[in-house]
Amino acid sequence: MFLKKLLLILLILQPLVNKITAKLHLQFDVFNELISVSVFIAYLFVLANSKKINNMILVVLAYIFYMVLLAIFRDIYPLSFFQIVIYSQFFFYFFYFLSFTEKEKIKIISSFKKILGFFVIIIAIIGIYEAIDHTTFRQLLGVHSVKRGINYFYLISFFGSGPSLAIFVSLYVVIWHYYHYAFGNTITKKDIILLVLSILIGLLSFSRKEVLFTLLFLLFFPYPSRSKLNKWIKRGIFIFGGALSLFVYYISFFGDANTVAFDRKYIRWKIISKSFQILADYAPFGSGPGTFGSRVSLMMPDIYRRYNIGQEMLGWEVLGNKGPIYDAFLFTFITEIGIGVLIFFFFFYKLFEAKTIVKNEYAKFSKNFLIIYLLILSLFVPMITNNFGFIIMIFAGLMISNVSILKYKRWYA
Repeated sequence: MFLKKLLLILLILQPLVNKITAKLHLQFDVFNELISVSVFIAYLFVLANSKKINNMILVVLAYIFYMVLLAIFRDIYPLSFFQIVIYSQFFFYFFYFLSFTEKEKIKIISSFKKILGFFVIIIAIIGIYEAIDHTTFRQLLGVHSVKRGINYFYLISFFGSGPSLAIFVSLYVVIWHYYHYAFGNTITKKDIILLVLSILIGLLSFSRKEVLFTLLFLLFFPYPSRSKLNKWIKRGIFIFGGALSLFVYYISFFGDANTVAFDRKYIRWKIISKSFQILADYAPFGSGPGTFGSRVSLMMPDIYRRYNIGQEMLGWEVLGNKGPIYDAFLFTFITEIGIGVLIFFFFFYKLFEAKTIVKNEYAKFSKNFLIIYLLILSLFVPMITNNFGFIIMIFAGLMISNVSILKYKRWYA
């Protein structure tokens, strides 16, 4: 159990490790990969002991095999093989935690919920210092301010960014509800305080899409009610109040950002436009893993040269290889692997069908929300290659009792 707890802690702290290494000018950007290799080795030990393997692994193997063939076909190996490994590590976490028994999963989720709650307290303490002098705090992390929040004040904590902090908060909110409603655990005053505190922290991160999804989860979570009529009346009031609050929140604090986002010159629209252009030329199979919008693509800049993709999108010379090119991930990902993305989406379709270890609507809703959340956020950020995507797959593996490519049933939203 200790190593599993340590794994979650290391994944939560991953953004801080990256900030420290960047601050110290150390060429060390394989923290995630080292953790993933450890999980892969642990999974191999599980397989060796149980001698059982979930047949969903066939989907992942087909996905990897497709990318390998594409890399060979496009003659972009061996560098593209590194990107294939980066894209594949995402699945290690799911299968490793899926392999545990239902009793072990309940115990692990309970301990993970406590860890997340502990970090909420740490973030709140750091938030006090940020409120006093957020400029100095950002300088310590080597982070520059952006136009959001109240006179440039918004919480980033040790994550170094508002969106990352808000994603953490949204994950805590989901697991909090799963722990108390799916498992039926008592809700104490301390639990309520931590939940409210986490939501407040999320709001003060001033992150649009993450706050929106947290609110949607709270609005549509199937809270128990004795009367269906009262339930929908309350839900209607909550939805109206939530929509009104969100409207005020967006207009008050994101005026400039909203204007930029809907402008044709917005960098994400330019990246998406280029993605369609490149995919059209490389249809239907894609340009190949590691060629556009991925980490390895910065070492294989052939497409960037041919399509006249300059510093505006890449930003690598100024931002230390962390440019805007990563900000429309799912589009660049589809550009790279083409129709292979159907295998990728099939995997998630089967997760929607999968039964949860606890047979109730609270568990189903939480599991499906996490999967939708991951896919929607992937439109913007590389969730399948970052620590938060890994954490979501950990919880998906823990929530699901079993999943099979050989069984089909009507899936629920």
